[in-house]
Amino acid sequence: MLGIPWYLWCAALAVTSAFVGGYWDISWHRSIGRDTFWSAPHMAIYACGILAGISSGYLILTTTFGQNAALKNVSVRIWGLSGPLGAFISAWGGVAMLASAPFDDWWHNAYGLDVRIVSPPHMVLAAGFFGIELGTVMLMLAFMNRAQERVRPSLERLFLYVGGTVLCESLLIKLESISRSDQHNARFYLVVLIGTPAILAALAIASERKWASTIVTSIYSAFALGFLWLLPLFPAEPKLGPVYREVTHFIPWEFPLLLIVPAVVLDLILQRTGGWRPLMRAGVGGLAFFATFDRDGYLLKG
Repeated sequence: MLGIPWYLWCAALAVTSAFVGGYWDISWHRSIGRDTFWSAPHMAIYACGILAGISSGYLILTTTFGQNAALKNVSVRIWGLSGPLGAFISAWGGVAMLASAPFDDWWHNAYGLDVRIVSPPHMVLAAGFFGIELGTVMLMLAFMNRAQERVRPSLERLFLYVGGTVLCESLLIKLESISRSDQHNARFYLVVLIGTPAILAALAIASERKWASTIVTSIYSAFALGFLWLLPLFPAEPKLGPVYREVTHFIPWEFPLLLIVPAVVLDLILQRTGGWRPLMRAGVGGLAFFATFDRDGYLLKG
């Protein structure tokens, strides 16, 4: 897209690699079991840390040593280094991600296989994911707010795409609590609602795009449906026992959550409440999202 620097593309590729690798790794565990440290999904995950390090490191070093004078006056200074705040947050996330790799390998060697997404090394990895995603969102937003009018639409589209990966990653870490069998109790709705409306509203307000929440949830749905349809096309065979049912291909997760309708309602409310106080706007938007998502009232019954 027009006028977007390569390091922003690199950052967007990093967050994409994190989500694709994370989802693929969960499917790998479900289909094949725990494989080597050098499995393909692991490499996709750790490529995120490397790509984020390249983009954020370039921005920090060129700003610190004067080669990127345009950013000097809009940067922060940390430990003698200067650069955009988003670059520092993203760099921290990359370090956390890469640090989780030997931690995870040691954890499995010490305690054996885990069958849960939520484990100490995975939480360090998730913290790195979200650090990179938060840093990338802030970096995109800073460039978008200072962009010329002809460049801003391209940056807005890239910003919303990155926002879509943030929503994907947020729901990925919750997969164990939001499966189809969990959808008839209040806990499911509580878990989904933690953070989801806030992410959508924050991205919509920051981008100033009319249907931003709908676009972001569409990106989440497109990723989830793509995995649902594509992964079963590839062969996979369990390497760990006991095996209670025959597995011949990769097993994806279930159909994505139907967040489109609540997102449309949230967008409509945000469009009509621009002059309201932020707290009132947040309350009305959150309640509307909750009401349209919890259509059967499970949270109220729970």
